[in-house]
Amino acid sequence: MFFDSESNTIKQKDPGLHWFAVRVFKGRVFRIKEDAEEAGNETYMAMRILEKGECGNRRPEQVQIIPQLIFIRCTFDWLRTFKDRHFNEIFIYSEKPGNAPAPIRDVEMDLFKFVTSTNNGRDVEYYADTMPEFSEGERVRVIDGLYKGAEGYVKRIKKDRKLLVAVEGVAVIAISHIPVSYLEKVEKDS
Repeated sequence: MFFDSESNTIKQKDPGLHWFAVRVFKGRVFRIKEDAEEAGNETYMAMRILEKGECGNRRPEQVQIIPQLIFIRCTFDWLRTFKDRHFNEIFIYSEKPGNAPAPIRDVEMDLFKFVTSTNNGRDVEYYADTMPEFSEGERVRVIDGLYKGAEGYVKRIKKDRKLLVAVEGVAVIAISHIPVSYLEKVEKDS
């Protein structure tokens, strides 16, 4: 279930739909996004606004926080058909033991979307090849400020304490500038 702010109601998510992470090749990420949306699927790309251009002629431009990555909410069957049509253009993140597409939990995806869209993604850093080990850090929840409600792990990176939020097996992003007083420890489930 999730809260729909537009209609001010609690809605049930379709149990047949799941989020999947898709890596897009050959600079075709916007075409793949458009194809998925035309089929009635929800998509998400983590974007940020950057000022581009030379001094005096700077203009805001939207760029991906995680290049070539798109998330698609769809059924397993639709995703398999989509993969067949775009065989050389996409890679679908799979579960480790087999080749089945790995669904992303709604809670995990909602948190990732919240963190990457807050403050236009300005405070977010993406770590591609260096998936930090989480066992050393403590799991925390942000209790105040822009990121209130976000959960992740605290880790020191380049002498700065950061909150790491992950979509397991896909991406890790780090948020800096969260005061310690805004964090509370999350107890492990027994």
